[in-house]
Amino acid sequence: HKLTNIARLESGHTPSRARADWWGGDVSWISLTEIRALDGKWVESTRLRTNEKGLANSAARILPSGTVCLSRTASVGFVTIMAKPMATSQDFANWVCSGHLDPEFLMHALIRSRKELRELATGATHKTIYMPSLESFHICAPSVATQRELVQALTTRLATVAHMRSAIHSQSAEVDQLPRRILARAFES
Repeated sequence: HKLTNIARLESGHTPSRARADWWGGDVSWISLTEIRALDGKWVESTRLRTNEKGLANSAARILPSGTVCLSRTASVGFVTIMAKPMATSQDFANWVCSGHLDPEFLMHALIRSRKELRELATGATHKTIYMPSLESFHICAPSVATQRELVQALTTRLATVAHMRSAIHSQSAEVDQLPRRILARAFES
């Protein structure tokens, strides 16, 4: 499927930073400063927040819950999903999914394609994926029921991997302590 046939592409925008009265409100605003920590997750709120004045005096707009946000400049390829309506900076390509595309399926497809996405980025100072490239994206999207089954299977496997990594980290810490414990026992007597 051409992605724009099953999801609406939106760009984000930034209210003027020179206007302190346009910031610090109740509208969460996703920016590059937080995207690495939000990667692969649903975002409930952000540290940076704008307000009604910021929205009214800029091209920034609130996007709906379930919007998939792909960082397209500087930190190219990081992805999050809005758990609540919020706005983003212009550094994001935002995909508002139709009923034919599960947001988590799209998020995982974009994460899996991160290497290829970064290769699409161009520019001397900041690497960017420009809108014409984003508009040409295609995705292999089975039925929504199958998308959700795939997401559930992937989520289960990722949780298993996270558990294994945690166990390996704990065991590694134990191994690191072993020489000190052996030496301590050797010199106790």
